[in-house]
Amino acid sequence: MRQVRRKTMDTTARDYLLKAKNEGLQLSWNKYEGMLPQDGFSQLGLSCHECLQGPCRLNPFRPEENSTVCGLGNDELVLLWLTRQARENSDLVASGSQMLVELRHKVTAGKVDLDQLQSKAAKWSVDGAGLSDFVMGLSLKFAELSYPQAQSEESSMGYLKRLGSQQISLMGFNADLAEVLYGRCGSQSRMVGLAVIKEKAVNVCLDGANPTLLANALELSQELEGEAFQRGASDGLNIILAGDFSSNFAFNTSSNQGTIEFAILTGLVDLYLIGDGLGKARIPAAGYHTVVTSVVSSKEALREVFLQGIAAYSQRDLNKVKASNQLEKAEAVGNLDPQKIKELLDQSLVKGICVIGGGSNLKLTEDQGTLELVGRLSAQKILCLTYGNSAVTLAKYGILNLEDLGNKLLADELESKAAPLIYSVGGEGDAAKILELLKVAGGEKAVAVFPELTSARDLQISLALAQMGAKVFTGVQLPVAGSVKITEEIGKIIEYCGPKVLVDTVANYFEIQG
Repeated sequence: MRQVRRKTMDTTARDYLLKAKNEGLQLSWNKYEGMLPQDGFSQLGLSCHECLQGPCRLNPFRPEENSTVCGLGNDELVLLWLTRQARENSDLVASGSQMLVELRHKVTAGKVDLDQLQSKAAKWSVDGAGLSDFVMGLSLKFAELSYPQAQSEESSMGYLKRLGSQQISLMGFNADLAEVLYGRCGSQSRMVGLAVIKEKAVNVCLDGANPTLLANALELSQELEGEAFQRGASDGLNIILAGDFSSNFAFNTSSNQGTIEFAILTGLVDLYLIGDGLGKARIPAAGYHTVVTSVVSSKEALREVFLQGIAAYSQRDLNKVKASNQLEKAEAVGNLDPQKIKELLDQSLVKGICVIGGGSNLKLTEDQGTLELVGRLSAQKILCLTYGNSAVTLAKYGILNLEDLGNKLLADELESKAAPLIYSVGGEGDAAKILELLKVAGGEKAVAVFPELTSARDLQISLALAQMGAKVFTGVQLPVAGSVKITEEIGKIIEYCGPKVLVDTVANYFEIQG
């Protein structure tokens, strides 16, 4: 158990780690440990693969190595990496483009609610005399958000923060498109844990899927249910998510990003669909019946993939099946009143706001920082807001079950039967709601903490929150130490604290500010 806890706080991990070891499977932790020590030049931000004259690296212990072949110095190399991360939005552009095409088709067919479309268009400062005008205006707005341009007289850090903000605005734009096209679930209650994977169903796990794919998956789960029954799956097709929630579709979630491999090790996942930019090799499917494939763009292609998953159901190895009883209820709250939150802050009924985000980073003991942070801040009357993978992390420990947590004072103020001090606003695509709330409640009154900063999207959200005036902390060191200048500048925006002192640092910051 002691060895397991160095990897993750998830108590269900023990059995699956031992199972993987006995089966000779390499999990992410094994791969990471096998690559140690990691490349020192890359850790400093002094490696470059931008052109075919490289790869180049600058040795900080050799003063004569002061630039790459094409002339980039230490400061420029480190800033180049940060800018690339802040600008990355290919998945958002692809998803938004798909939805705009679908929107045009639905408008032509008269299948769009005019009032709702007009409302969303007005939110993005788009007006017009009819549906076609709204669609054209939204398309132009999408292009504006997708391809941000540097402004004259703008500092490098100012540009980074604006890039981050624009990517999160694009996320919010896509979320609004998804709501127009697919609606929003009346209930945001979901089940989380490996037990959502059913023994008598064809289990289809979606990892990094966009709203259009989720919509197609829902339709196919209904259309192909008979095929699943014929294969002996009495519970039909079961669509589950990995590492995220959906506000548009009532799919349950099996795990956070840190423990997705355990879903495969249950022996019950028949089809695993993985999004663009994510490596299929991270799914330990060797020796298992599971079909692992990248997402496909059309419903017709997805149908063929689903049929492969249905066929795989009858190929399960019962000797490898290890079902789990891990199951918790999670609630997301999409209608928090920003003005009410501001009043609570002004009256000191809530002492501050803490946004908790980030992925699952195996360099650390996964989940530990997030759990300790929530426990500490809730006791200090700090309102915690979370989303996406961090929300899934908290949910699997029962922390987002509103029936179990309550605060009478806040419940009265927010007119809720149970009002905990930790709320999820939904999936990663809903992160923009937090920025909208802070515009009213006051970004300068917020702290954002990313205990396990992992992806470019995590960095973008942290930059966007900094742009709002929030103080940002992370427990993962950015690869920028190769430039003294950039390290100092980015450190004023995103402050690194070692995992052992992160929670104390954040708690003390609130006490000082209070």
